[in-house]
Amino acid sequence: MVTITGYRTRSGVHGEKKIYFQVEGGVQSAISKTTGKVYLTSMKATVFAAVDEELAREMVGHQIPGSIKQLSVEPYEIVNVQTGEVRVFDHRNELVLVD
Repeated sequence: MVTITGYRTRSGVHGEKKIYFQVEGGVQSAISKTTGKVYLTSMKATVFAAVDEELAREMVGHQIPGSIKQLSVEPYEIVNVQTGEVRVFDHRNELVLVD
């Protein structure tokens, strides 16, 4: 099971508003590439939701069947706009729904 922990709105190509759920479920261990420390993080993913903002607001806190899987992808960079720090990732998280 995963829990809907929040939502975001983003503008589409033609200016239409799109809703994305933030979902969380499960825990994974990770090793820092810079410090070598082992830490636990919760599995999180962002998923497109074909609902309006009012329904999205009501669904926060609800659980849905499924799990979050980590997939390997080509390395990509994300820049923290506040600090200028550049982080390189080689994975992304994906929601896998259970029938």
